[in-house]
Amino acid sequence: MQENNNNNEDMEPEVSKETEINTDNTDTSLNNTENTASAENGESSYYFDDDDEDDFAVPAESTAEASEPYEETPEPSDVLDDERNTMKKKRSAVLKKLKIAVIAVLIAAACAFIALYSYAVSTISQDRIMENVYVRGLDVGGLTYDEAVASINASYLFDEFQITLTSGGQTFTISAADIGLSAIAEETAEKAMNYSKTGNFFTNGFTALKLLFEDHVIVPALQADTDMLDAKLNEFGNAVLGERIQHYIELGDDGMATVYSGQTGYNGDPTEAREAVLTALANEQFDNIEVSFTAAAPDEMTLEAFDAFVYKEAVNASYEINGNDVTVVPGDTGRYIDKDEAAALLQNVYEGCEPVKIPFYVSQPEVTAQTLRDKLFADTLGTYSTSFSGSSSNRSLNVARAASLINGTVVASGETFSFNDTLGHRTVENGFYTAKEYLDGKTVDGIGGGTCQVSSTLYSAVLYADMNIVERLNHMMTVSYIPLGQDATVADGGVDFKFKNTSDYPIKISATTSGTTITVSIIGTQWDPPREVKISHSTSMNGENTVVQSTRYVYVNGELVSTDKLNTSTYMPHSSD
Repeated sequence: MQENNNNNEDMEPEVSKETEINTDNTDTSLNNTENTASAENGESSYYFDDDDEDDFAVPAESTAEASEPYEETPEPSDVLDDERNTMKKKRSAVLKKLKIAVIAVLIAAACAFIALYSYAVSTISQDRIMENVYVRGLDVGGLTYDEAVASINASYLFDEFQITLTSGGQTFTISAADIGLSAIAEETAEKAMNYSKTGNFFTNGFTALKLLFEDHVIVPALQADTDMLDAKLNEFGNAVLGERIQHYIELGDDGMATVYSGQTGYNGDPTEAREAVLTALANEQFDNIEVSFTAAAPDEMTLEAFDAFVYKEAVNASYEINGNDVTVVPGDTGRYIDKDEAAALLQNVYEGCEPVKIPFYVSQPEVTAQTLRDKLFADTLGTYSTSFSGSSSNRSLNVARAASLINGTVVASGETFSFNDTLGHRTVENGFYTAKEYLDGKTVDGIGGGTCQVSSTLYSAVLYADMNIVERLNHMMTVSYIPLGQDATVADGGVDFKFKNTSDYPIKISATTSGTTITVSIIGTQWDPPREVKISHSTSMNGENTVVQSTRYVYVNGELVSTDKLNTSTYMPHSSD
């Protein structure tokens, strides 16, 4: 009992939760006696209800509530466990419902994604560009390759576009038009066409899916006019580093060449800067493109460079020919230096030096204007005359007319003369008449008959002037006004007679008629040394045909210097024209 009292002293003034309720009557009386004694000692007292069926001890202060049934209070740990279990069950139920909902959402999302992905894949066309694809601001979605090329070519994608360069703390702005910037239509269209068509099904699908929600901008393949770009870069380089100035020379009237110092500056090579700009543009960077330039000192003024600048060859006087008018053009003096003298003085030329003076000297032309005036048409190089005394009046008139048309013709050195071109068409309007002439082996009437005597006389004069024969053909039948082998037939629009002026000076043809004689001369400048020409003919027969081999011999101071085999002439028998 004493042990129980000690326990009660340690407890709160309420019924101990650990108190065991005993329904045995004997024990209850005993307990009651003990409780009464305890009450007298100031301890909590208990009483027994008159109801034998539900007797249990309660504290005295709880007598007023003794009529209510007593309910055993659970242990705190048990309550907590119950609450935890209840919460766990509720949480488990909620989580289960949430998991089911999430799974349902995921399944729905997966179905929606698969449907959307399938639709996106279905939009991929190998023949057309994907929708929502742009080349800069140009919509090329849905176009074929050819349509995209045409659209890109028709659209200037960089209209009024500005590009900024930076170097050395300076900024330089150029427009796209300044450098001819444009898209390469074919390459750009190909890039647009290949977008979302890599060959990988899944990659293509995701790319096509992405295009359903946002645009894709193709970076165009660019091209620029490198010459225009270099010009702009050089302008910027000069602004950044200053213009490079080479040592330069000024020629004075006092016979002195003055060399002035140059200065260091931009070296004029835009290669590195050009590559930087083109690379940036290819990556569609248009602002603050960093470029670099290189400075260089002026080149050394070498003796070779100085001599090349100062030296000038003297120019001989010359002839200027305009039609048949000849003008003498005066020559010009030349310049040269004393190289040893110039080399010593050039050692004083460097950047920042004072001007250096170096003498130069004047050379005179070998041929002066007066010399040419004195030589122009001063000599007769060759001349020949034939008679047309037996000719009809019309034929005589044609000879005179042809002579007048070639008279005074000037042939420049190295130029080829054409008889037909000079004479023109043999027509009444051109002053010709009907006369006998050869045609297909027969003598017939034709306009301009007799002009062959003029061409033959000219041919002979040219032979004696030692000019080069370019084209000549003998008559089909023999003629009586000139030795066989020295005639030259012509036909309007057909056979021609041509020769080349092989002298160093212009020549002039003189062709005149006097009475029944025509004389043709080649007037020019005497050969130096003078030449003497002789013509020989050897004649043989070939059946009824006469064959003539002509040879020209040229002598200088009595010595044979050349032998020219001329054309072989073959004549059919016939009467003269």
